[in-house]
Amino acid sequence: MKKRLAFISVLLSLCGCIENDLPYPVRVAEITAMDVEDASAVRIDVAKRAVSIELEESADLSKVRVLSAAYRHEITVSEPELVAVHDLRTPRKFTLRTYQDYEWTVSAVQSIERYFTVRGQMGAAVIDDVNHRAVVTVSASTSLKNITVTSLKLGPAGASYSPQMSDIHDFTDGAEVSVTFDGKTETWLLYAEQTSVSVEMASVDAWTCCAWLTANGVAGSESGFLWRAKGDSEWTEATGVTVEGGTFKVCLDGLQPETVYECQAYSGGDNTPTVEFTTEAAEQLPNAGFEAYSNAESSVYYSWFNPASSELGEQTKWWDSGNIGSTTVGSAYCIAMPDTDIRHGGAASASLVSRNVVIKFAAGNTFSGEFAGLVGTQGGLVNFGRPWALRPRAIRLWARYECGTIDVVDGYPADHPVKAGDPDFCSMMVALGDWDYRRFGGTPQSPVQVNTTDKSTFFDPDDAAVIAYGYFSADCSSNKWSAFPQVVDSAADGWVQLEIPFDYKALDRKPTHIIVSFASSALGDYFTGSSQSRLWIDDITLIY
Repeated sequence: MKKRLAFISVLLSLCGCIENDLPYPVRVAEITAMDVEDASAVRIDVAKRAVSIELEESADLSKVRVLSAAYRHEITVSEPELVAVHDLRTPRKFTLRTYQDYEWTVSAVQSIERYFTVRGQMGAAVIDDVNHRAVVTVSASTSLKNITVTSLKLGPAGASYSPQMSDIHDFTDGAEVSVTFDGKTETWLLYAEQTSVSVEMASVDAWTCCAWLTANGVAGSESGFLWRAKGDSEWTEATGVTVEGGTFKVCLDGLQPETVYECQAYSGGDNTPTVEFTTEAAEQLPNAGFEAYSNAESSVYYSWFNPASSELGEQTKWWDSGNIGSTTVGSAYCIAMPDTDIRHGGAASASLVSRNVVIKFAAGNTFSGEFAGLVGTQGGLVNFGRPWALRPRAIRLWARYECGTIDVVDGYPADHPVKAGDPDFCSMMVALGDWDYRRFGGTPQSPVQVNTTDKSTFFDPDDAAVIAYGYFSADCSSNKWSAFPQVVDSAADGWVQLEIPFDYKALDRKPTHIIVSFASSALGDYFTGSSQSRLWIDDITLIY
C-alpha cells in the first residue's frame, strides 16, 4: 500500500546557530515493480516484504538478471544492488534503505515440464523430481529387457542425457540416466513395473451436473468410456476423451443432479467392471435475492435475515456487511441496505453505498460471513466464508453500478496505484476453498479473517487453500459494461446480468466453504474510493 508522500522541509539558519534535532521522517521502503529476464511472473508481497520470481525453463537460477526495479520512494537504495545478476538457487536478502532499513527477500522458482513414456505403457509415469526417480507401468507380457522409450524429459529445455533415450532398453534392474544442465549433473533412476491389468478406472469424481472420469489403459490402444443412468439398458459412448500416454480422461456433461449413473472404461479390447456414482445436489445460496431483511440485529440498520421468514435459510444471518462498524458514528453512515425502488426482481435488492465515514472511508459491501469487530478507530475485523461442499461452475447475478470519481485516497496495492480524480471501481469476488480457521484466524463457520489494518491478512486468491476463484471488476458505470465478456444480458434501466466463472485449480478437491463478496469501491480495504459510488446486487444463481 502506498500513501501520499509528505515532504518535510527544515529551514536552517545561515549562521548555523539553530540546531536541527527533528527526527527523520518514516519512509517505508517497498518494491513496487521488477522486470526480470526470462521471468514468466514476478509477485511482490509488500506485507511480507518478499518478491517471488517464476522463471522460464531456459533460465539459469544461478544467474538471474534483474533488468529494472521501482520503489515506493525515490530515495530508496538497495544493498546489495537489486538491478544486477544474482544467484537465486536459494532465497537472497536485500536491505532497502530510506531513512530506515527494511529487509526484503527475493526468491526464484522454476517450473520444469518432465515426462517419461515407453511403448505399450499402462497409464502415466510417476515422476519424483525430489528423489530423481521415474516409474512407468507396462503389461505383464512386456519384456523388461527390451523396452522402447518413446519420450524422455527430466531436466529443463536444453539438458543433455547420457545414455541417449534411444540406447535405453533394459529395465530389469532399472536404468540410470545422467541429466546435465547449467553446469551440473543429476542422476536419475528409471524403472518399469509389470501389471496383469490391461485397463483400470483410476478415478470417478461426480459433481452436480457432470462427472470427471480418469482411467489407465495400454498406450496406443483404442480407449474410451461408456456410461448410462442406472436402470437404463443402453450404454452411451463418451465424447471428448483426451489421451496422454496410457492415461485417458473425459468430462461427462449434461448429467442430472442427485442421480445414480454407471460407467465403464475400455482399452485394448478389455473393459473395467462397472462403476456406480451419484451426482451431487444443486443448492442455491440462501437469501440470494436479498428479499429477507430485518432490524433483528440493530435498530439503526437492516441485516440480511428475518427470524419471521417462512424460509429456514432466511431466518439466520448468512450475508453480512460493514454496517455495524460504519454506523457507530450514526445511522446516516449505513453502507448496505435494501432498496425497494431500484431492483431487478422481487421486492428488493441489496444497495451498497460507499461513504466517507468521518474518520475512515468505508466501501459499500456485503459478503458471506460475519463482521467480527472494530480495530480501534482505524479499521475492522471481517470473517469471510460460509460452509459449502458443492462445486458450481459459475455464479450468475444481476448488478447495477454508478461509478464515482475517487475522492479519498488512503492507500492502494503496489500493483494498482490510484489517485484522486481516477474513476472508482467495484469488485465482485467468489471463491471455494478448504480454509482451516485455526490457520486463517476466523471461526469454523467463517474461517478467513481479514484485519483491514493489516495487509498481511488480506485475502490471497493464490493461497493453497483456494480451490476455485472468480472475479469481476469495472471502473465505469454498468450502462457501459456491454464489452465485458462476463455480460450475459442487460436491461434499459442499467441492470446488467453477469456470469462469473469459477477457475478451478484442482478438480479433485471438495470445498468446505464458499466466499462471496461485493463492494462498491474495490479498494475499500485500503480506505480508498469514491463517496459517490453505489452498487446494487440482485437475483444471484449458482450455475452447475
